Amino acid sequence: MNCIKTIKTKSIPHDVFIEMTKLYKRIGMNDYYEDLFSKTLEYYKQKTAEDNAKSFYQFFVPDFKHITSSRLSSLTLDSSTANNRSEQLFKNIYQVFRKIHYDSYEPFRLEVVEIRELVGYLFKDVIEIPRYRKYGAKQNLLKSSSISIREIFEQYLEDVKKLSRDQVIEPFYLYINFMIDFINMKVYDFKYNDIIGTLLFYILMIENGLEVSYYVGFFPKLLMMKEDYFRLLHQSSFQWEEGLAEVVPLTKFMVKLYKRLYEDLHDLARDIQFDKDLPVLKSDYIENIILKMPETFSKQDIRKKHPLVSDSTINRTLKRLQDDNVIRSLGKGRSAKWVKIIDNKDDKGQLKLHLGDNNDN
Repeated sequence: MNCIKTIKTKSIPHDVFIEMTKLYKRIGMNDYYEDLFSKTLEYYKQKTAEDNAKSFYQFFVPDFKHITSSRLSSLTLDSSTANNRSEQLFKNIYQVFRKIHYDSYEPFRLEVVEIRELVGYLFKDVIEIPRYRKYGAKQNLLKSSSISIREIFEQYLEDVKKLSRDQVIEPFYLYINFMIDFINMKVYDFKYNDIIGTLLFYILMIENGLEVSYYVGFFPKLLMMKEDYFRLLHQSSFQWEEGLAEVVPLTKFMVKLYKRLYEDLHDLARDIQFDKDLPVLKSDYIENIILKMPETFSKQDIRKKHPLVSDSTINRTLKRLQDDNVIRSLGKGRSAKWVKIIDNKDDKGQLKLHLGDNNDN
């Protein structure tokens, strides 16, 4: 509550403000991206929901079991069943991201009931749904009793929504401050308020036009910078009680993260547009991708570069290049590796063949 209470007295540094305006230029391209990805938007929403869920789950791993990547993938199937609390948590997380990413669901509302439902959905059949933390005490001559923070939080949300409606505070900065308040208020009586606060910020950014998250995973990027992120969260909490929390470093961090997401989206859009306008056969395009690969590669490596091309096109291209003595198979099946045959010779005039032993993961 203290960040929002004093937010009008604070200013955004010029360099941060400039970077934030660049995000709005990207938001202005939402319609372009939606049109470009019109035939594949559902695919990318599904993919980012899964990628986000897998990375978001990692934030809970210190308290829940590690789950292998293959098992995480199988748990995204509707037909799968969780075998323990850890797997149930992941399935809940995945369903939450599916709800966030699909237009058929109602937009998120910044209300006590809505946030409570989100928390309940995340931890359903995992832990007891957390209660609101007790705050302060009422005293009279006979006894004292604790006060639930719910009423205070409800009024706080009304203040946040008023700032949003009045458009007096830039939304990105507004919700950074909201996140810091939520985490430090410790709204719920459990240890995950920081993770919930981060998820709320993510949802609110989508609601405010940062639809890049539909195409590129936000939480995989955040997970790679997890230590820096939590360090800045902690730093932003200094003197929070006095209303003197410093949120600019965290704001810079988040702006930079979204900038990277948009850079990835730009590259992805360029590839999609190139493929859309490509006058040559897709097989030739896949060949070009293969030739730029490391000496040893797999079909999955090709798939990462071009996720929408069919398996038949990839297989046809691999066979053609094998017949042309450009590549050679190092195994069979989906996990098989391929190695490029380098067209140069050693000192004895013999053809060098790189079997990729030093490049296998």
